[in-house]
Parts: sequence; C-alpha cells; structure tokens
Amino acid sequence: MAKYVCDMDIVNKNGENLCKAATEITQSIEKYSSTIESNLSSWEGTAKSSFEKSNSTHISTGKKEASEVNELGEFIKTAAKSIQSLEDELAALKI
Repeated sequence: MAKYVCDMDIVNKNGENLCKAATEITQSIEKYSSTIESNLSSWEGTAKSSFEKSNSTHISTGKKEASEVNELGEFIKTAAKSIQSLEDELAALKI
C-alpha cells in the first residue's frame, strides 16, 4: 500500500510521546510542589505567604501547560488515526 502522506505509525508514536511527557511533567510538578509545601511548613509571616503565592502560580502554570501538551498529543493521535483511515480507503480504491 502506498503512503500518501507519511507513516502514520510514526505520527501516532509522536502523539503518544507527547502524552507521556505531559504525564511525567505533571508528576514532577506535583512532587516538587509537595516538597516545597513540606519545606514551607516551618516558615512564618509574609515571606511564607508571598513565596506560597508565587509557588502556587508557577505550579498552576506548569500544570496548565502540561495539560495543553497532553491535549496536543491526543489531537495528533486522533488526526493520525483519521488520516490512516483515509489512506486505507484510498488504497482500497486502487487509485
């Protein structure tokens, strides 16, 4: 069968790798967050609240961006599946 666009197995694998990376990033962020929160337990006053707020903002941003990477990976996998289906239909027509 001819490949009209590209090897969709490779494209799908790239989507899977993005999803895996997003999961690993999220897990790392959660581990970091937990460690920071534990370390902050001995802090007091405005320094603590200021750092907690800043840390919380960065953690939220990181998780949001990891989620976007995961969504991109899922989109790529869905697109690869659809394109492969179309290629299979074209191949069946023997064009």
